[in-house]
Amino acid sequence: MIENAKKLLDMVVKKFGENKTLLLSGDSSSGFLPSHSGLIESQDNVCLTLRTASSEVKGMFTGFGFLIGGYGIILFLFIVFFGGGAKGNWWILFVSILIAIIPMVWEMSRPPSRLIVFNRRTQEVYYDRKGDLYYAVWDGIEAVAYEYSIVNQYSGSIVHGNLEIILRKFGASDNRIVLNLSGVPAGKRIPTLVGIWEYLRCFMTIGPWFDERGERTDTRSPFIEDGLKAGDVSSLDLLMEERSLIGREKQEGNGISGTAFIYWLGSYFFFPVALGESLIQKIDRVKGRKHWPEVIQERLDPNGPTTRLIDIEETYMAQKQKELDELHERMRKTLPR
Repeated sequence: MIENAKKLLDMVVKKFGENKTLLLSGDSSSGFLPSHSGLIESQDNVCLTLRTASSEVKGMFTGFGFLIGGYGIILFLFIVFFGGGAKGNWWILFVSILIAIIPMVWEMSRPPSRLIVFNRRTQEVYYDRKGDLYYAVWDGIEAVAYEYSIVNQYSGSIVHGNLEIILRKFGASDNRIVLNLSGVPAGKRIPTLVGIWEYLRCFMTIGPWFDERGERTDTRSPFIEDGLKAGDVSSLDLLMEERSLIGREKQEGNGISGTAFIYWLGSYFFFPVALGESLIQKIDRVKGRKHWPEVIQERLDPNGPTTRLIDIEETYMAQKQKELDELHERMRKTLPR
């Protein structure tokens, strides 16, 4: 078991070397400027919620289901209008609808992606892992930032990076996990990782609102507004942006480049993929906000309790055990012998 960030650092140094590894503190500045991670789901006076890497790939199966099923439906309509009627080709329509619907139903029925919550009021970090609640107290918290390279025959050497903290399980302090705060590791470098940490540190220690230098502001600064807008951009938004590229080149009067034409063509061909991903991710985010247990839900309320989980852990678990014992006793008396 990795008990703390220093032990995690030792493991990382042993595996990747000391040159590209940093131990960061939540109590003091690293000297880097804060940078937006693009994973922030929401940010207000009390809480900042961070998406995990798994949420970014949600909807992929639905998207490709929409793509294959959608073009199957188009093929069926083409046969109906230009091939002399459907006749024995109804199976194409049936299979196409199934291909479009089954991945969507499956992904919608899956458990939601878990958000990471930074609570300024209680100075804690919360994370739900497969129904088990994990948390960390911000006071004295440390993080490990490191980068490494992965080499393969197709893409050569690609730099990866992680920003990780240690969380303990609520009600079982000896059970601990390593949690990545930086999302998909590909392309992440040390300066980026430390900038993400500084953003989180500024939120927890300086105030909910600050500028690009990490200095406190009374209201949302343009730095935060622009970051939140950029983080809310979906794959569908990016695809529509590519569609507008050809229009901008027309306005400039220099003709249409091959790149702009390919982007324009791809924006129509891959539209079902982006639509499916965007739809599932929106549903997933709504479900993710509601999965928290009651002890966390009340602490996410601006008027909720200010006690920390570490302060109530022993009493809370004793109360739950008492309720469970009472339930077992009632069942024992009710059930026939």
